[in-house]
Amino acid sequence: MTSPATGPGAMPGTSPAAPTAPAAPAGPAPAPVRAGEPATRPPAGADPFAPDGVVFHPVSHRLITARILGVGLLCAVVIIGFAIPGVLVSSGYFIPAGVFAALFLWQLWLIPRQVRAMGYALADNHLLWRHGVMFRSITVTPYGRMQFVDTSQGPLARWLGIAEVKLHTASASTDATINGLPVAEAERLRQVLSQRGEERMAGL
Repeated sequence: MTSPATGPGAMPGTSPAAPTAPAAPAGPAPAPVRAGEPATRPPAGADPFAPDGVVFHPVSHRLITARILGVGLLCAVVIIGFAIPGVLVSSGYFIPAGVFAALFLWQLWLIPRQVRAMGYALADNHLLWRHGVMFRSITVTPYGRMQFVDTSQGPLARWLGIAEVKLHTASASTDATINGLPVAEAERLRQVLSQRGEERMAGL
């Protein structure tokens, strides 16, 4: 006599096999990571010169006046130096005079864009200094590597009421000079950078 747990064709003393669930279809295999490539890639279109969440402070527009006056004075001296021989000796001297005149006009177009592209940002652990139009550059200076910070001002900058802040570190590649800041802002930035540098050095 067979038990209810076994069918007529089952061998005595054996239990029936449990039904198996169908295997789930395998998903696509993850793409292999090549050697030397980061595991995650930055989003497409990310601008390294405009990091997310970083606010850059612009420099004073009076730096435009300072730079145009400096370039204009130099070009005027050279143009006059070639124009006088052009009148007295040969008209061929007017060619280099015209070249420097064109160079001055090009600087009138370029300098305002260069100044507007300048900016600094105070992050938690470092200072960022951005500048350049045709050849852009951004310098990251850690607070803990700053040796000292000073401000400087020439005669023209004093007349315009601007100054520059210089950051000196152990490596010249991380030094930074922030030009064209109002005097009060330059002094405030110098104090903030000096304080943060001392705090980082004390924490080492």
